[in-house]
Amino acid sequence: MRHLEIFQQVTQHGGFNRAAAHLHIAQSALSRHVQQLEADLGVALFERSGRGVQLTPAGEILAQRVDSLLRQFRQTRDELVSKADIPQGELAIGLPPSMQGIATRLLAEYRKAHPDVAMTVKVSTSIELREWLLSGAVDVAIFGILEPETVLESYPFQRDQVYALGAAGSELTGQAIDMRAFAKLPLILTSRPNSMRLLVDHAAQRLNLSLDIVMDVNSIPLLIDLVGTGLGYTALPSSAVLQLQDDERFTCSPLKQMSYSWTISNSRERPLSAAGRRFRSMVLDLAGDRDIVHALPDRAIV
Repeated sequence: MRHLEIFQQVTQHGGFNRAAAHLHIAQSALSRHVQQLEADLGVALFERSGRGVQLTPAGEILAQRVDSLLRQFRQTRDELVSKADIPQGELAIGLPPSMQGIATRLLAEYRKAHPDVAMTVKVSTSIELREWLLSGAVDVAIFGILEPETVLESYPFQRDQVYALGAAGSELTGQAIDMRAFAKLPLILTSRPNSMRLLVDHAAQRLNLSLDIVMDVNSIPLLIDLVGTGLGYTALPSSAVLQLQDDERFTCSPLKQMSYSWTISNSRERPLSAAGRRFRSMVLDLAGDRDIVHALPDRAIV
């Protein structure tokens, strides 16, 4: 583990001299750690020359994975030392931008209950969150799921109504509309392969409809701002729309027979630590809390 930590510092600081200075150890001692790591792995990690050092192809691969490896090492060490199912150590969490309101409460409550857990929170689309789970960049993630998973251990916990969102004063009246009416509107949708975009595309394909897409946007905050200016309409799950209920720029209508399923997942290849299992339990517990259930008021957003 120490060899990997030394390798991590050399790659982060761009050379042996700066890494040694940062770690307050002799450069010769640092070099011995790297040489031992190379001997253990049976590959050269750095190419040394008069101009300094550069990563070899093998070194590039290890540099991409060392953060995840060290986090897993530390989690395992912390659990072994504690000899108990007590959340501690490090936990990397992936969250979608559309669940910001719920995530704020969830993270605050988790931090209060488990102050010994060092949390890293990453926010991205469902597609990227899934890739991060598979690569080990995050330990547990909440995202939308369209099809059954086999490589992930997943726990569906909530199904959101999907809403058409438009600017105040637009054609949306708060009454439910069907996919045929929605398809005729000028649409600003999340970019492929975002799961919300795929959900809308699949619904249109089933009905043999062509969507009037005027803009693809890969940022939900930007997408919402563009809708608020009246440039077009979008589709979002109620968890995202609920955060806008006090924003006078918007109005919305439920899309008939359109729902979005949320899941909390982790990789089957990397079982969750005690910290991760406790986070998952909190998500599932909060999903049943009537105070935060993702449902809009009886009236539309106005």
